[in-house]
Amino acid sequence: MIASAWFGLGIGFFFLFWAVLALVPLALLVVALVDIVRRPDWQWKLAGQEKILWLLLVILVNFLAIPSLIYWFTIRPKLMAVEQAAASGQLGPGRVTFSGWEPSFPPGFQPGVAPAGWHPDPSGASQFRWWDGVRWTEQTWTQPQHD
Repeated sequence: MIASAWFGLGIGFFFLFWAVLALVPLALLVVALVDIVRRPDWQWKLAGQEKILWLLLVILVNFLAIPSLIYWFTIRPKLMAVEQAAASGQLGPGRVTFSGWEPSFPPGFQPGVAPAGWHPDPSGASQFRWWDGVRWTEQTWTQPQHD
């Protein structure tokens, strides 16, 4: 009688062990997938990570939840750091586009761009040189002196 009770208890622990071994990786897979999917693409780009790669690793290779754990303890902190930096304004004024962070400037501000026209010669000579909007040309002009 006692032997069969121990046998039944052993069988119970065996099934409990395998149930936990199956359910814990499944739970970690679901939690990791939800976290991966909810993060915007710009966070992934700024963190230097690939969202699709981690989705595939967690879904296809989730043996003993190893990819989920690697994501949770290695990749997720990087994504959270980017999220916090953006929220606190550390990335500066701007917006995230598909190609990455794009700084923005106040309305009417054009960084380093002067319109095409005659401008004082950058060589220091007392003449004007034609700026074509991209580079200086060879054309110069000296303003006549009026007495």
